[in-house]
Amino acid sequence: MSEMPAHIHLVGIGGINMSAIAKLLLRSGIKVSGSDAAVSEQTEELTRKGIPVSIGQDTSHLPADASLVIYSSAVPERNPERLEARARNLRQLTNFEFLAEWAQDQDVVLVTGTHGKSTTTALAGLMLIEAELDPLVIVGSKVPSFPDGNVRSGAGKIWLIEGDEYARHFLAFHPKAVLINNIELDHTDIFPTLDHMIDAFRELLHQVRDGGVVVANADDRNVSTLLGSERTALEARGIRIVTYGYGAHAMVRVSDEAIRAGEQQFLVKDEAGHLIRATLRVPGKMNICNAVGAAALSLALGTPPDAVRNAVQSFKGIWRRFEQISDKDGVLVISDYGHHPTAIRATLDAARSFYPGRRILLCFQPHQHNRTRQLFLDFVPAFDLADVLILVEIYDVPGRKTAQDEQISSQDLYDAIRHHDADRLCQRPLEFAHTPADALPLIERLKHKGDIVIVMGAGDVYKIADKI
Repeated sequence: MSEMPAHIHLVGIGGINMSAIAKLLLRSGIKVSGSDAAVSEQTEELTRKGIPVSIGQDTSHLPADASLVIYSSAVPERNPERLEARARNLRQLTNFEFLAEWAQDQDVVLVTGTHGKSTTTALAGLMLIEAELDPLVIVGSKVPSFPDGNVRSGAGKIWLIEGDEYARHFLAFHPKAVLINNIELDHTDIFPTLDHMIDAFRELLHQVRDGGVVVANADDRNVSTLLGSERTALEARGIRIVTYGYGAHAMVRVSDEAIRAGEQQFLVKDEAGHLIRATLRVPGKMNICNAVGAAALSLALGTPPDAVRNAVQSFKGIWRRFEQISDKDGVLVISDYGHHPTAIRATLDAARSFYPGRRILLCFQPHQHNRTRQLFLDFVPAFDLADVLILVEIYDVPGRKTAQDEQISSQDLYDAIRHHDADRLCQRPLEFAHTPADALPLIERLKHKGDIVIVMGAGDVYKIADKI
C-alpha cells in the first residue's frame, strides 16, 4: 500500500481477523474505528485499547473523516455503513484484500488447509520467534504468549498469516511460501464440490512467487494429488517443494510417537537428516501433524532445529482448540472450535487418547445450515466416541442461509443419530437443545464426577463452557 489512510473504519470489527487488523493499525499509529452487530470479547477488548466501536448497523457509525472502509465476509453489500461508504465514494476492501495490499513488500507466508490452520500458524509463529526472525503473525485464534492474542507485531520481513479458504480469501495474496495442511470438502455454500475447493488451492499455488516455497502434507490424498499435478510447473518456476508426514516418501518425517502423562512425544527427521525429539502438551494425532507441518515450514524459512524443538516444548495450546476451561469437582471442561465431521472425530479421539477410561460428554452446536445439510451423512457417525451427546440447534452466520437450508435442523441430526445408535446397539444419553442456554441444565443433569465435558462448535456455544 503506497500510502496508509489517516482514518480507517472496520465494519465487522469483532471478527477474529478483523480485530487483529484493528490492533495492528492502532500499533502503527493509524486512527481506527469500527462497528459490529453485537458486543463480544473482541469488541470489548478493542474498546479497552481505545478504539471506538459502535454496536449495530447504522450510517451514522461511519465517521466523517474515514477515508477507507474494511469489511469482513460476514458483512453484506446492503450493510448501511457500506452503502454510506459507497455514497461518499470511499474505497472499500475486504480484510484480506487490505492485508494483501499492506503486505505487498513483505515476505507473506500463508498457512492453509481445511483443518488445523490456527494451531499450525501459532506453532510456526513460535518457531520463527524462537529463531529470532521477529515475524508478524496473524492467527485465527488467540495465542497465550502473544500480548494481543490473535496478532503479534514484528519488525522482521516475514508476515505469517492464517490463510482463509472461505470465499477464496487466500487468493488475495501472492505469497513467498504456502503450507497446505489438508484439503477436504467444507464451506459448501462456496464450494459445491470437492473439485471446486481443490481448484481454489490450485490457483493459490499458481500465485506463489517465483523462487518461493510450497510445504505440503504428504499423508493427505487430496494435497498429494494436487501437488503431483502441479509439481512440474512449480519446479519450473524455481519453487522449492517440501513434503511432511508419516510416510517414507515425506521429506520431513515424524515417527516414534508416544503418549506419557499428559504429553505427546515424537521424533522429527528433517531434510538434512537431523533428528528433533519433540514434546507436545496438547493431545491428538492431528496436533502432531500440525506441529510437523509447522516444523517443515519453519525449517524451510531458516529456523534451526533447536528452535523448532523449543517452540513445540513451550506450546500451551490456543483459544477454543481443545482449550481447558476448568477442572473442578472431578469434571474437566474443554472448549473446542471444531465444526466439521473430521474435526469432531479427531477431537474425540484426542480426548480418548489423553484421558483413557474417562466418560466423554459432548455438547455440539452445528455451524451453518448449508454445511449441516451437505455433510449430513458424515456428521451422523462422527460422534460415535462420545458417551453422552447433546445437540444444540444450528448456528448461522447472518446472511449465509438460503431457503433450502431452512429444511435442515439439529433435530434431524438428533433423529438420524438415534437410529444410527440403535443400528449399532448403542445405548447412550442423547439430547436436543434449542439454544446453548437450554443445553446448560442438560449438561448439569447428565455430567458425572470424572467426566470430560467438551463444548464444541464455531458458533456461540462456547459461552456456556465457563458456566459448567
